[in-house]
Amino acid sequence: MFEVNVMPSRPQGRVSWFRCAAVMLLMAGLVFGIAGRAEPAGAWSDGWIATDVLNLREEPGTWAGILDQMWDGEYVGVLDGPTDDGWYLVEYQGTRGWAFGSYLSVNGSLGWGGGAPSSSSGGERWVDVNRSTGKVILYEGSTAIESYYASLGWDTSSSGFYSTAIGTYYVYSKYAGISWTDWGQVYIKYWVGFDPGRYNGFHSYSLDSAGNVLPNGDGATGGCVALPLWAAEIVYNWLSIGSRVEVHW
Repeated sequence: MFEVNVMPSRPQGRVSWFRCAAVMLLMAGLVFGIAGRAEPAGAWSDGWIATDVLNLREEPGTWAGILDQMWDGEYVGVLDGPTDDGWYLVEYQGTRGWAFGSYLSVNGSLGWGGGAPSSSSGGERWVDVNRSTGKVILYEGSTAIESYYASLGWDTSSSGFYSTAIGTYYVYSKYAGISWTDWGQVYIKYWVGFDPGRYNGFHSYSLDSAGNVLPNGDGATGGCVALPLWAAEIVYNWLSIGSRVEVHW
């Protein structure tokens, strides 16, 4: 068991760190799981989760409801797939659902090479935040893959504490689960911290305790980059610890 420091959005209030416990498999437990598991009926292949956390969904798509969350190194039985856009039907601890193949290891290799979303250049995965247009753009190398509109800091200066400050940053923390922020007195999901000096990061729009977007939950932030839930999840999965984030006019 280890702890990850997480700092969510800051629309208002004071500086406050909170810590979220993250599940980490012990090596002995992992070995036992591989040797002693009961394979699900109909499984045609072995799979393991190959990212920090991967959602098990009711249907093959990021819009579908989440049945469970699966953690790095955990076993799944692969029942079918991939679909044309990279989803596998899997069984996880007795529950059947759909998982995106770019974050599954299937028989020792990534289940689907299309990326998330699909990509082709094979270069560095990073994110560009354009303050002039309000767009978040996913890049692989020099190739723009997808873009989303985001809510940015209400402070429009280039370097204010409550601005989405201009600069080059690197991801230092991630937490996918729903969490409370004292800054905005709301909940958020898919936190990806990149500016530790201002406690700024990517995350979902403001949520209630059940994970529903609040009225006006897409408003200006205290410097963070807020996105619709589905887009925040894609950005979360696109970036890793150490990934580059560029913020510019």
